Amino acid sequence: MPKGIVFNVQKGLYNVYSEGEITACKLRGKLYLKTEKQTNLIVVGDEVEFEKTFNKQGIIVNILERKSKLSRKGAGKNKKHLEQLIASNIDSAILVNSVKNPSYKKNLIDRYIIACKKGNIEPVLCFNKCDLIDSQDIQNDIEFYEKTGIKVFLTSTLNNIGIDLLSDYIKDKISVFTGSSGVGKSSLVNALEKIEVAKTHNVSNSNYKGMHTTTSSQIYMLPNGAMIVDTPGMREFGIFGSTVDEIKEMYEDIEKYSKECKFNSCTHTHEPECAVKEALENGFIDEQRLKNYLKLIQEI
Repeated sequence: MPKGIVFNVQKGLYNVYSEGEITACKLRGKLYLKTEKQTNLIVVGDEVEFEKTFNKQGIIVNILERKSKLSRKGAGKNKKHLEQLIASNIDSAILVNSVKNPSYKKNLIDRYIIACKKGNIEPVLCFNKCDLIDSQDIQNDIEFYEKTGIKVFLTSTLNNIGIDLLSDYIKDKISVFTGSSGVGKSSLVNALEKIEVAKTHNVSNSNYKGMHTTTSSQIYMLPNGAMIVDTPGMREFGIFGSTVDEIKEMYEDIEKYSKECKFNSCTHTHEPECAVKEALENGFIDEQRLKNYLKLIQEI
């Protein structure tokens, strides 16, 4: 029975790549029934077994075990309790954030990093559209993430900045490009492949919110052996299945002060003799980072 990689998922059809050709597949009935209890059963990057039928069509009969996955809480009121898979069997996640139009949010970056580590994926931070600012304006953030062990790239598709470095990094890897709408994911894919392979649109001038350009996840193969998963922009990213301890591990700079609080159950909001609040007042902790930490703890 042939095996392949899911290259694209759209409206119940799964394009599976195997031995140099694409087979348009549907799910076998028993598998399809499982989708009623999940937001999505199969995602781009999944390795599957399938049976060929006719005219380059087939039926997926089995999903092989995943070595890694990127997922979030299901989007929509009725799906918040479910896991929504974004991509699987990924080596690294390129977390694309624009430095301007729209500006990046550190709270969202932290959420992606937590999800990557939980899913056994290396998180990589990409500050895109860096031609719009002086890089010194974000140097503190760059240094902070690098100190935590996160690899950081600065890129601009307009001025071809950092594209070669990013290309060298993703060589022979499977990488998912993810982030909010309008940050330039598809433009980066285009620049990396050096041909127009994905639609791009300008960001709305009225509110600087991204316009969705990629409507479904898609794998692109680059000449250097890299495989890129380009994903639709996401306006929200809820962390699925994480524990309080996993959140605290992400915020080691805050947790080291937390151990000095008077009360073990200190919430760092109103309690007396709170070492975290004292560190904040003395400038040892960034106020926005503390707010992000408390918000994530509250969500969990």
